[in-house]
Amino acid sequence: MFLLLANCGFCQSAQISNFERDIAPILLDKCVSCHEGDKAKNGFVVSDRDALLGFLEPGNSAASSLWTDYLVQPSRDESKESLVMPPDGPLNSSQLAMVKLWIDEGADWPVEFLLTVKEKKEEEPVGNTSFATKAFKAIGYFHPAMVHFPIALFLVGGVCAFLSYFLGNRCQTTAFQCVAIAAVSSVITVVMGWSFADTRGYPAWDKMWATNATHDETNLFFHRWLGTLTAVLGMVCFVVGLMARRYKSNKLNHAWRIGAIVLAALVGLVGHQGGELVYGDIFEKALEQLRK
Repeated sequence: MFLLLANCGFCQSAQISNFERDIAPILLDKCVSCHEGDKAKNGFVVSDRDALLGFLEPGNSAASSLWTDYLVQPSRDESKESLVMPPDGPLNSSQLAMVKLWIDEGADWPVEFLLTVKEKKEEEPVGNTSFATKAFKAIGYFHPAMVHFPIALFLVGGVCAFLSYFLGNRCQTTAFQCVAIAAVSSVITVVMGWSFADTRGYPAWDKMWATNATHDETNLFFHRWLGTLTAVLGMVCFVVGLMARRYKSNKLNHAWRIGAIVLAALVGLVGHQGGELVYGDIFEKALEQLRK
């Protein structure tokens, strides 16, 4: 009975994967930057349906060159001879699982579905761009370097705020100084982050609420907005701390110290998301190293 059901038309059509919903966003996000247009690397154009399917054995991922030779290769940090794609790959585990499932289910790419690559907006001529616009675009490149400064200060500030309940004013003073510097620098860092997202062509700020948002787009959405929230809460915490010192208020003093502890936890989460955007699932990769 099971074999009869497995061969019936209903079971064969009940596929889990969907090219338009599951695979196309991965190709657009991870592949088109190198494999599209007249300068596509090795002449491979990812939006060419026949070209992509030529690297596959539908129904058998283990026999598909795209899967075995490029997608499941180790990172180039681990093997200099790796052909892993994308070059900073491999893809994260959920993306790999979806691609494998799609291949094993027959690699169905409907003929009528065209993988459309959005055209890049033409940049304004340099002469017509205001200095403020050029400065905003320029500072974005410093975000990856600058972001570690407020992260470290918020973490130290949170730890010192916690210890101040046991060790007294010395830790409290250190905590306030860390939060003060971190709050101001975090605002600058957030502005740099928004600029960096713009210059790198990252998805729009509301992409999370759109349909078919990928894991990376969702991660970027929360990283962007939680980072902004951290900067806002940091400034609030700083102002409350100033008021506590001015008015000698125990309630306000408790409020800003608790705020500093919360900020330390929040900035840890935002930093983890940023690490995933650059390096992929860092916990998974760490576990892979331990299992070797």
